[in-house]
Amino acid sequence: MQGVRLLLSETGNWRSMNSVLIDTNLLVLLIVGATDRKLIEEHRRTKAFVTRDYDELCGLLEGFDEFWITSHCLAETSNLLKHTGKRNARSLLTTLARFCSRTRESYLPKARVFADDHFLRLGVADTGFVQKSKRVSCSITMDVQLYETIRRLGRNVVNFNHVRTYLIS
Repeated sequence: MQGVRLLLSETGNWRSMNSVLIDTNLLVLLIVGATDRKLIEEHRRTKAFVTRDYDELCGLLEGFDEFWITSHCLAETSNLLKHTGKRNARSLLTTLARFCSRTRESYLPKARVFADDHFLRLGVADTGFVQKSKRVSCSITMDVQLYETIRRLGRNVVNFNHVRTYLIS
């Protein structure tokens, strides 16, 4: 956990951060792990993770009071979670619904997304994520292009790959 705090301190004062925006791949990891930790290494969309990644993500999120997701990330997550057996899909979607009942959702009209300069490079979901990133304390992603875009805009952002690399070393 000390490594996560070190990474956050590079982007700002982690103790004063109270709202976090979670990107699709990490939301998938969070939901799969919360449903059944054994599924992390079995689910098609989380095979690249280990349970330690899930534990670190949970630890990282503990420091925040408010969780935000964009409607675009929610739709992507729902679709990705279904890439498993029917029984697991039901459990995963139930966990997603429970988790989302405690999160805040950001909806951005398509006109705003399409008019954004980042749209042609990032697409719909990531452009919406970039737009919402200016209204939260910190954003967390694994997408390098998304991370770099938000960082260049001077906003607090954590690349979860950096957390994973720190844990391995």
